Amino acid sequence: MSNNEYIAGIQTDLIGKLQPLFAYIPYLKDKEGYNTSALLDGDMAPKESVPVPVYDPKVLAFVKEAQKTGLINRNYIYPYKKLGIASPRDERLAISGAKFKDIDGVIAIMSKYVLGGMTKGYMWAEAVEEGIWLHCLLKLKELLEMHDHPLA
Repeated sequence: MSNNEYIAGIQTDLIGKLQPLFAYIPYLKDKEGYNTSALLDGDMAPKESVPVPVYDPKVLAFVKEAQKTGLINRNYIYPYKKLGIASPRDERLAISGAKFKDIDGVIAIMSKYVLGGMTKGYMWAEAVEEGIWLHCLLKLKELLEMHDHPLA
């Protein structure tokens, strides 16, 4: 198998898995910079009750769809640490500078927020508000389209 055939196989696999997520790009563009969660503290609940985060249904649908891709990996931390990231700003910089060979890093950033939000509820809202998921999807789409015709 040639290098081009190998790259084309990876590309085809990733496009098939990511295509459903690309449908969320317009929503994520609209919501970038805005909070997509609220706390339900229950006006009639006892004073000792814990507020429960409530998310925009599209955010929950995105998380569920992302998990179905099979790309969200609990071992995201290894490719993530290679990027030397310390903040959402650093994440956006790493995403914007990513090349085809860096796709694992972009998916690791996306995984961090999908998985992290399951235990730290603010992370899903942060991923939308900071544009992390949006920039991940835009970069993945760009990289996969750019390699539509790999060089010989």
